[in-house]
Amino acid sequence: MRELAFRYDPRSPGGSYREYSAEELKDPKKVEILFDFCQILKAYITAEGWHFLIAQHGFQKLYEIDRKSGWFDEDTLEEFVMDICGQIEDAEALREKDKAEYETLELQFTPEGIRDLKAYAESKGMSPRALIRAAVDEYRHTRGELHTPLYLLNFYPDKGEFCALNCAAEERIGYRIQPESLPLSPETRAAIRTLYRDYEQYRDPQNPYAKPTVPPEHRAAFNKRAEALYEKISAELGQDFQITKFSQWF
Repeated sequence: MRELAFRYDPRSPGGSYREYSAEELKDPKKVEILFDFCQILKAYITAEGWHFLIAQHGFQKLYEIDRKSGWFDEDTLEEFVMDICGQIEDAEALREKDKAEYETLELQFTPEGIRDLKAYAESKGMSPRALIRAAVDEYRHTRGELHTPLYLLNFYPDKGEFCALNCAAEERIGYRIQPESLPLSPETRAAIRTLYRDYEQYRDPQNPYAKPTVPPEHRAAFNKRAEALYEKISAELGQDFQITKFSQWF
């Protein structure tokens, strides 16, 4: 069966490819993550993928997922359905072009090699395919004279967490990443939690998803603390990690 959806970011070290399985696309939370990456042009849903999503979830559920993600952000279900139909038409028109652009790497293993690969992958909590992708990413990362970050992350002080921006980070750490999952000092983790709690105090309980409205001096103070924390996090994580730097954090 042709792939349903995938992520590919040629700007990440050595390129980065991740295919979504049918089992993953049955999970609304993973569909929301997929929509997030589609929104920033780092993921793509094929025509087959859209047909699968519609059959699995229905337009109403997909519309609810999109409202959380904010990809299409349409005001009505009818507008959303029209957007999806347009996506399917575009995907079908590009199907033949896509086939010509893909390259296939064929690896041959002995039965013993396949057994050992599967066993090692299971010991790492990974699929054999994910293990091979991670190995290739690490090879590209370490070869040559120039050192490039292996794990790309976003830091969200208003959520008290990080998110993975490339497949290497997602495979090894996860998509939504808590500070405890990273090699940070206890003091830095505590500072992240404190900054997040301070941000939560600004939220409107009647509209918790809206960005809080606060005096300019409070916003400036928050951004200054977030910037200092970003510098500390970057220093502690080292050269294997690259954290996106924002001009304003709040």
